[in-house]
Amino acid sequence: MSIAVDDEDIQAFLVESYDNLDQIEQDILALEDPSADRDALTRLYRSLHTIKGNCGFLPFPKLEAIAHAGESLLGQLRDQSVGITPQITSILLQTADGLRQMLRAIEATGSETEIDYSTLIKTLEAVQSGSPPQNLDSWVQSSKLTASEDTEVATSTIRVNVGLLDQVMTLVEELVLVRNEVVSFSDGLNNSSFTGVCQRLNLITSDLQEGIMRTRMQPMNTIFQKFPRVVRDLAIAHHKQVQIHIEGAETELDRRLIEHIKDPLTHLIRNCVDHGIELPEVRVAQGKLPQGQLSIRAFHEQGKVNLEIRDDGKGIAPDRLKQRSQQLGILTSTQADALSDQEAFDLMFLPGFSTAEHVTNLSGRGVGMDVVRSNLERVNGTIEVRSQINIGTTFRIKIPLTLAIVSALLISSGNERFAIAQTNIQELVRLEGQQIAQIETLYDIPVYRLRETLLPLVYLNSVLQLTDKVTDSEIVYLVVIQADDYQFGVVVDAIDDVQEIVVKPLGKQLKELAIYAGATILGDGQIALILDAVGLAKQSNVMAQFQKRLSAIAPTIAEEALDQQLILLIEGPQRSRMGIPMLAAIRLETFPSSAIERVGNQDLVRYRDRILPLIDLHQIFGNSVPERDELSVVVVALSAISSVGIIVDRILDIVEDSLSFKGAATRPGIRFCTNIQDQVTEMLDIDAIVEIVNPHLLRQVG
Repeated sequence: MSIAVDDEDIQAFLVESYDNLDQIEQDILALEDPSADRDALTRLYRSLHTIKGNCGFLPFPKLEAIAHAGESLLGQLRDQSVGITPQITSILLQTADGLRQMLRAIEATGSETEIDYSTLIKTLEAVQSGSPPQNLDSWVQSSKLTASEDTEVATSTIRVNVGLLDQVMTLVEELVLVRNEVVSFSDGLNNSSFTGVCQRLNLITSDLQEGIMRTRMQPMNTIFQKFPRVVRDLAIAHHKQVQIHIEGAETELDRRLIEHIKDPLTHLIRNCVDHGIELPEVRVAQGKLPQGQLSIRAFHEQGKVNLEIRDDGKGIAPDRLKQRSQQLGILTSTQADALSDQEAFDLMFLPGFSTAEHVTNLSGRGVGMDVVRSNLERVNGTIEVRSQINIGTTFRIKIPLTLAIVSALLISSGNERFAIAQTNIQELVRLEGQQIAQIETLYDIPVYRLRETLLPLVYLNSVLQLTDKVTDSEIVYLVVIQADDYQFGVVVDAIDDVQEIVVKPLGKQLKELAIYAGATILGDGQIALILDAVGLAKQSNVMAQFQKRLSAIAPTIAEEALDQQLILLIEGPQRSRMGIPMLAAIRLETFPSSAIERVGNQDLVRYRDRILPLIDLHQIFGNSVPERDELSVVVVALSAISSVGIIVDRILDIVEDSLSFKGAATRPGIRFCTNIQDQVTEMLDIDAIVEIVNPHLLRQVG
């Protein structure tokens, strides 16, 4: 079997085997003088056993046979059933030569050499049985792979102490600070030569920083590879059938971060098997396959590593979490009833919270999930839970690629400077004049309509209790931030610059300030606090209030929107002209037909880390649903089920109208008819449309 030389597993095997062989030869020579090194035989046995064990995972039977024969002889030497003599030392050295010759063949050709090593193996076996060793010169044949030839593996890789890498990284961080200071100093000088030197220093420092950071990256497979065994053992212990799927094992992450997330991931996987996936007979009774599915996925997105742990088990009931919180005395009945489903899921991360009624060796002690979140937050990571009864649960984790050096936007607010990581920033918006007047208040929440999206706003001065006010300015700057699945705008006084900054952790006295991710020293020597996007959203409570308000008004939002002026005009079946109030139209999207899946009688699409039900207007108002070979135009609209995607033929326009004329509804799914731009327009009733196409969706939330 031929194996590519550049295969990562083979390369790692060759590097480790060459290192072991170097140690083996030294220890064999040490056997002739046991007083010099009493542990040589133990190390020798361990090194040869490692080579043999690694061969068990790779298709190298000849190499494994030689190592096994040598290991067996070493076992007898260790048990003193065979004595150490110069002749046996020579046999062991020639065994090492045979192993090295085989490794070089694997490196050069991708397969084991054709040289016959049976004489060597028989000699090793003869020594074990007490027979005198044979002359081994016959098997040491000349080969193109001579000892004088250098191998690529020996020169292309080197082992470096992790502590040395950390020290070099620390020096690079300091170099970045000095670089920022020099570049800042050069900006105030009118010296083209010095500016050119600073630019070269900037480029070289960036290249050095990138190179050092790459040396610290490791594939996620370093922790993923142990999960199949963990899942198998747990499934057997719980009498369950579980199949695990791993995707994205090659995704790379900073070594320090991998160490921090290993235990949280293991705990989540144990929870999925222990609490999530049902017993085979229960699954069959529910119409599922007896074998549960557990998937682990890693991928890069928006400058972060995203991890998904998903099961197809029984799901988590928000009402059960609320009830349990009352039993544990965490919340009162009134507080529990006021929680949204997503807020109920967050209860799982409170210290001491557990839904298990009985303590076992795996669960029920009320520790674990709070530690999971705290460990992730320690590395600026986030976790959220999405779950549906009898469909399954998904844990989504987002982690920055590295903690050391990040690209950040510098902003000013209230005469203070702050930094925001660019990975959290979606866009920057400048408002002036009449545009500032377009900032509205929707149910006590300031919002700005950014294209087709209602964007809740956070005034940084207000959240941080700074004295200066930004609302009196003639220019307003919005930093549009993505925090988990939500977007919001941060109103600041000024947007300064983009810099690569070195993240310095805050002292333990300030660790409870979740709104800050750390601090940094800027090029001019000033200290700037680094804002944490998720912490800022939580501190201001803007997303929780905004989502709760929208959920509360969803059943009646279309009616209330009729007093507004903005109407989204669409073309429906038979080229009919239809309208949706813009307050109910969250976003406009397009989806390829390949992204739309059919589950039962319902079309679904994966949208912003959740499942969005789709309804084609042709299902209600057309004779038949047309085949859509290319992109489908979708209006993501608010309804009683939170949101639904309405597939339309095309978008016509966005207009302002007073809707002063309201005629009777012409058919089910229409709220009323009106006159817009001198044409009859049917205003859609989103909830009625959902009820007509799939009433089960509404019953799920009822």
